[in-house]
Amino acid sequence: MLVRWLIFIHVLAAIAFFLFHGVSAVMAFRLRKETDFARIRALLDLSSASLPLMGVSLGVMGLTGLILPFLVHIWDRGYIWVSIVLVLGVFIYMAVFNETHYKELRRMVGLPYMKGNKNFPAEAPSKPEEVEAHIRKTSVMPLALAGFGIPAVVLWLMIFKPF
Repeated sequence: MLVRWLIFIHVLAAIAFFLFHGVSAVMAFRLRKETDFARIRALLDLSSASLPLMGVSLGVMGLTGLILPFLVHIWDRGYIWVSIVLVLGVFIYMAVFNETHYKELRRMVGLPYMKGNKNFPAEAPSKPEEVEAHIRKTSVMPLALAGFGIPAVVLWLMIFKPF
């Protein structure tokens, strides 16, 4: 019965994670069309507001995903290890992307921002042309493919258990 509850919590956490992460995904696509600093700031703030709930749901999903293989004795199955590597890979990719693109954009539009784990106060905004150039050079499609494609592969591995 514990295994069923953990699977339920794992799937529920995954649904919650994608719900909260969807805010950031929509922001990434919508930013491409924005030039007004107030709207850019609002989009970035909305995305940031979803981060705590996204983090909690990711933590719960990860914890249950690591506990379950112990309970059902499947650590010897390759699909578990491939899934863990893929999830870690997409997590690292998203964190690096966020660091190099969206945290910098926050600074450029005059919002408080972070570098690494250090918080910085808002600075004077950059010139609109610089902000527009930064947004234009941010390619969202690889982000979307990684954010949808990798979880789709992990889901396939979990459902079909090919190896």
